Amino acid sequence: MSRNRCFVCGGFNFRADRALSGRLVCTSCGNPYGVRRTSRKRINNYNLFLIDSKKLFFIFLSIIVLLIAII
Repeated sequence: MSRNRCFVCGGFNFRADRALSGRLVCTSCGNPYGVRRTSRKRINNYNLFLIDSKKLFFIFLSIIVLLIAII
């Protein structure tokens, strides 16, 4: 008999969560059974031109330094 193993942390202990309609949840990491680890570098096709605040700050700072260097 094979035991169920968590896809995220590899744990073997599960409990049924009533809030998720009795779905099995890993007691080690808290992820529902059957949910695999997702990659962090997933590209969202709808937000290709979205600029986060760090990049926007760097671009703004570069423009200011460039303007000061020209003057």
